[in-house]
Amino acid sequence: MHLIPSPSMQMTDYHSRRLGLSFASVGAYLGWVYLGKELVYEFGQTKEEEKIRGIVSNSYSQWTRSMGYLSPTTIESFRENEREVELSVIRLPEGEVPVFVLVLLEKGQSLPPRVWEDLSNQVLTFCATGISLREKNLLDFETITEPIRKRMEKAFLGDTKSGVIAFFHLQDLSPFFKPMGVIKSQEILREVTATLHKETRENEFNFQLNPRSYFLFCPGETLDGANHRFGSLYFPSKHLILDYKLKIFPIDGDVLADDAKFSSIFLENF
Repeated sequence: MHLIPSPSMQMTDYHSRRLGLSFASVGAYLGWVYLGKELVYEFGQTKEEEKIRGIVSNSYSQWTRSMGYLSPTTIESFRENEREVELSVIRLPEGEVPVFVLVLLEKGQSLPPRVWEDLSNQVLTFCATGISLREKNLLDFETITEPIRKRMEKAFLGDTKSGVIAFFHLQDLSPFFKPMGVIKSQEILREVTATLHKETRENEFNFQLNPRSYFLFCPGETLDGANHRFGSLYFPSKHLILDYKLKIFPIDGDVLADDAKFSSIFLENF
């Protein structure tokens, strides 16, 4: 499969392939990631490449002004390798730099919101860990955490006014990745995500900050309740039981409103 990160993203082969597997796992024939107007990642190739780039260039200003987050929109239909396919675009919940993902799917195929959210998490992780060769990162720390803060604020608009954040910092898995290969390494990380999904209740959400750090936001939960829920949680993967460090932080509207307090929680666990 043709996988190309932009030269401006200093990406390991593992991370590049991992993002490619993320596109493949949602049934995408092809995929593209744009930071602003810059194409930073390609999953596959198409004869319609120039046409697609033209669509992005001509539509970028309108997308930036009016497109909502995580609301996929079909923008073009055509034939690719004797298949009827549709090109969809989705805007990710970024900070200052607009992030758009284009996905080529079989015509009529639709993906549930949870799948789009999972793909969004993988793309933003790719962008966060893909250090720019320029003087500063295209996606900085605030760009990653600001949409998280906004989503937490929404959780506190009703009767719920407090909760907890549970951070799971996994052992360093890099020694396993090379001997196991990309596919099996990806399976390990999928199983970590699957374990967290099982623990995530309807009003909660989890997010992967980087290849080792995951968090689960639990509005309405207490420290005692979270310790009871997660104190005995384990991450089985193949023949391994993954080791991890667990940290639980109380959070409420005051913490979210204080940049120093909110940032300090994430900085020490990023």
